[in-house]
Amino acid sequence: MGRALALALCLAGCGAAPAPTPPSGPGQLTLGSLLPDGSAVMPLPDGMDVTLVEGAQGGFHVWMDFRSHDVAPGELTLERTAHRLSDDQLVLRTKAPLTVGAPDEAGDWELPMPLPMFMCPSPVGLSVIDQPIVFRMRLLDGTGAEQAASDVTLVPHCPDGAREFCERICSG
Repeated sequence: MGRALALALCLAGCGAAPAPTPPSGPGQLTLGSLLPDGSAVMPLPDGMDVTLVEGAQGGFHVWMDFRSHDVAPGELTLERTAHRLSDDQLVLRTKAPLTVGAPDEAGDWELPMPLPMFMCPSPVGLSVIDQPIVFRMRLLDGTGAEQAASDVTLVPHCPDGAREFCERICSG
C-alpha cells in the first residue's frame, strides 16, 4: 500500500505543467523606444522632447516601439494615431495586421522592431514642430474590440543636420 501511495504522489507531482491561463480582461501597452543597446523597450514619459528622424523617402518620423502585457497571442490589428494636443488635429492614422507572439514568463511581448510614426510632410496649415503630439497605439481583435491601448504625448523637434528642410515640410 505504501508503494502505491508513493507512486500516486509521484505521478501527481510529475504530471505535465498546467497550460498558461489566458489573459482575462484588457491587456496593457507600454509605448517606448529601444534602449541604446537594442535590448528592450524603454518607456517614453509624457512631455518628452524627441528628434524627428528623416526617412528614406524624405519625410520625418518619430520611431516608436511597444511592450504588451497580458495580451493573448494571435492575429490582431495595430492602430496607430497621432493628434496635435492643442487642437486635436489629426497628424497620423494607420492600421495594419500584426501577429502578436507568445508572451514571456512575465506575460510580456515586445514588438520585434520599432515602427515609424509618420509626422511630415504635414498637411497644409498643420505644424508638428515643437508642438505636443499625442501618439496612440491600440491592439484590436478581429471584431474591432480593443485588447490593449496606450498613449503618450511627445514634442517633436527638427534634427540639427536637416533643420532647414525639416522646418520647410513639417511646419504646414
